[in-house]
Amino acid sequence: MFQDRKEYRKNFSAEGFLYVGGEVLKLGCYDVSLKGAMIEVEPGELLSGIAEFESLLAEDRRAEIFVEALSLAGEVDIVWVKRERQRIMMGLEFRDVVHNAQKLWRRRRGYRKTESFEVDLFIDKDRYSAEGINRSTEGMCLRVQAPASVKIGAPVKLQVNQLGFSALGKVVWVEANDLACRFGVQLVIVK
Repeated sequence: MFQDRKEYRKNFSAEGFLYVGGEVLKLGCYDVSLKGAMIEVEPGELLSGIAEFESLLAEDRRAEIFVEALSLAGEVDIVWVKRERQRIMMGLEFRDVVHNAQKLWRRRRGYRKTESFEVDLFIDKDRYSAEGINRSTEGMCLRVQAPASVKIGAPVKLQVNQLGFSALGKVVWVEANDLACRFGVQLVIVK
């Protein structure tokens, strides 16, 4: 028996973020299925109108999404964009997303922007030049090329000139081998 597509979609309202075209945009998620979602996007500085979104889609359809209420995070493809009653609406198709992430070890409380940046890092009396892998408002993932004496719970001081801030934080997880050390830092005080 044929069933209408609407029966497989869940209607509700949730807020989140979409990283597309170099900026993070707020979104309202209204209609979700296992394969995609329909969202409303708030205009940003670079992507402020429907024409900018259409130009972007001609070049690249990929974006990153985070919806905290669904514990949903990952990569999506933008299938369509249109203006509807003075709102910018988008259809998304999930590419590589984690659903119900609270049941997985990699649960995140906020959106993480994948971005490369340089960090001067001070742990105890040691100074390291680290590479930023991704960041959020609450923390960042860093990598140092040489083996480092980084331990969970260690207090750290960070200077991120490229992004224009310094911070105090603590190490919350560490993955190390003979060639490099990758670790997560929770930001406590940002200046």
